[in-house]
Amino acid sequence: MRTAIFSTYPPRACGIGTFAFDVRSSLLAIPGVQSVGTVAIVDEATSPQRHDVLATVSQAVRGDYVRAARLLGRLDVDVVLLQHEYGIFGGADGEYVLSFARELARPLVLTLHTVLSEPTDHQREVLTALCGEAERVIVMTETARTLLLRMNGCAPEKIRVVQHGAPAVLGRRGGNGSVSSRGLDRLRSRFVLSTFGLISPGKGIETAIAALPAIVDRHPEVLYLVAGRTHPEVARLEGEQYRLLLERRAVDLGVADHVEFDDRFLSVPELADLLHATDVFLTPYRNPEQIASGALTFALAAGCAAISTPYLFAKDMLATGAGTLVPFDDVEAIEQAVCDFVESPESLAAARAEAQRIGADLAWPSIAAETAVVLQEAAAARPRRVPIPIVELELTSVRTDHLRTLVDDVGIVQHAVGVIPSWESGYCVDDVARLAVVALELSGRTHDRQWTPVLHRSLAFLQFAAGPRGTGMRNFMGYDRRWLDEPHVGDHVGRTIWALGEILATAWIPALAGPARTLLDALVPSVRPDVSLRTAAYTVLGLARLDPDRLDRDARQLLERLVEQLASAYRDAAAGSWLWFDDRLSYDNARLPQALIVGGTALRRPADVAIGLESLAWLGDECGLADGMLRLPGHHGRDRDEPAPGEGDEQPLDATAFVEAELAALVATGDAEHGSRARNAFDWFLGRNRLDRPLYDFATGGCSDGLGESDLNANEGAESTLAFHRAQLLLDAAALPALDRRKLRAKAA
Repeated sequence: MRTAIFSTYPPRACGIGTFAFDVRSSLLAIPGVQSVGTVAIVDEATSPQRHDVLATVSQAVRGDYVRAARLLGRLDVDVVLLQHEYGIFGGADGEYVLSFARELARPLVLTLHTVLSEPTDHQREVLTALCGEAERVIVMTETARTLLLRMNGCAPEKIRVVQHGAPAVLGRRGGNGSVSSRGLDRLRSRFVLSTFGLISPGKGIETAIAALPAIVDRHPEVLYLVAGRTHPEVARLEGEQYRLLLERRAVDLGVADHVEFDDRFLSVPELADLLHATDVFLTPYRNPEQIASGALTFALAAGCAAISTPYLFAKDMLATGAGTLVPFDDVEAIEQAVCDFVESPESLAAARAEAQRIGADLAWPSIAAETAVVLQEAAAARPRRVPIPIVELELTSVRTDHLRTLVDDVGIVQHAVGVIPSWESGYCVDDVARLAVVALELSGRTHDRQWTPVLHRSLAFLQFAAGPRGTGMRNFMGYDRRWLDEPHVGDHVGRTIWALGEILATAWIPALAGPARTLLDALVPSVRPDVSLRTAAYTVLGLARLDPDRLDRDARQLLERLVEQLASAYRDAAAGSWLWFDDRLSYDNARLPQALIVGGTALRRPADVAIGLESLAWLGDECGLADGMLRLPGHHGRDRDEPAPGEGDEQPLDATAFVEAELAALVATGDAEHGSRARNAFDWFLGRNRLDRPLYDFATGGCSDGLGESDLNANEGAESTLAFHRAQLLLDAAALPALDRRKLRAKAA
């Protein structure tokens, strides 16, 4: 049997990654298991990986999940074992993992590390859909099985209970808790409490420290060891704030001599030493829903007595007497439980004996054998499918070299001669607003550190461009950093509001969200009733990214007014074979129907969504999307009575508008045809156009400024390059299923 594991994985500091590593190592020792590859979920795309990793998936890049599934379909793999925890996958409640499961052509087994007693509706939907794609589902306790069945999350016949494993070395404890010589001999005279794992506020360590003064008063020999790095996600959001709080708490309470911190992610031998030196292991966790704990499993395998709060896993594991349960956040209860063990050696010995009994069944070799049986069941239950023959054009990698060339410490230079930035063209708010959105996406999915400062500088530029409240913004700045116009209202204001909506909908840093909200509030009063349709559309696209029910009164009223303006324009102008908002197609056309689709959806106005879908379908058909090749109106536009497509060069921003509008329609309707049309629109960049020439420059990562009558525009400016990257990022994030050549041939016939 050839297996692959889909999970976080070392060197990423993650408990589930450690679990996956242990599962893989143990499975390789099981007879009949020929190979175990790994697809690793990473939070930094450039982080080094182990040699046994088949591929990596960037956590925030939905397209990577699809590519990983297709890769496994091409390899000689019999079954895939997926480690599931909501927080290790991208999207709301880790929903990106569904793209992997749905595209996978191999039998799937899930190991669930979290099963909630009261999941949100969306958490339930994600987990139920994932279990529906799997042949078998492993949970670690009977309680987890009961919870999964109670939520109707999985068919009962699929569920198997396989306990959390632990390294066999942990059970090789010397007589009566002897301590190894690896730096811990000094602890022989101490009564040692310990906690290990990735440190975060949910671990409740501050409660244990708060109990120490009273414990130490009664038993001065007590020492509390806290081992482990700060959880990477906590460190990313808050730095070392929590660890410093713990250290300060110990000092303030006068117990600094009785608390030791080791801020490393310990190896298994180091954990064995720590646990063999431990008298009582503490897990004062604060989450009652926790259904698995590697730390508590390891402690029991090492024969440690435990004191724990009553989260679900602890209640199961300590029910037979291997430790004591205390209420959540109860300092006095921890104090009393520790002192009871110190003062009653008989009780401590009994708890240790029960822990050793339980731990004897938790060694990885036996757990791996049980896991292998489940994998074999899954492989037998569903034969491997032949991967779908993929028909679409697909970029395996995208370069941002030219984008980096155009960006400087002010913003992004408007134009280029070939690939050389044209400094004399200066900067404009339109392009910087586009840059902010692209930088936001790149910083979130690649963790390339350079894009976060670009996002911050973009917001600084937009702030600087804003005039007094209600007057709009300047748009053009010379390369000498002098403004070339006065504040006014135009497309650049709408685009800025759009960018601010994107930032506020996704940014997690309060120091970024605060200034973005302030600028948005200052710009809303400037968007008056006489703005152009495109300014209205851009503004709607930004405001609709936020929860309309939480917008302030002025912003909510503006969103409603602009949606009505677009719908009224359509009702007034659309007639006969011309289903459009006015008498002319000009630029960025698909943004108008897109705004009605997303704005109508946000405001729960199905009639407006219907107008958006109708006008988008008409525009797409006029531009050849139904036939598979996009032909855009030229930059000179097209009048009502003029035949398609219109005069002038085809422009990248129009192709991107189609990609984004069709994806919005896909979300609104669930109709896969919109996904196909979005692909067709993006393929225009890659050469599926009337000249059979790619506008995307594979050598530089830039994009041609236009598709002329007989040739490409050789220049690669900001607008076109940003248009390409925006379209590519959005299509990748959509993770559309593969198009099947066989179905396309059948449809054509």
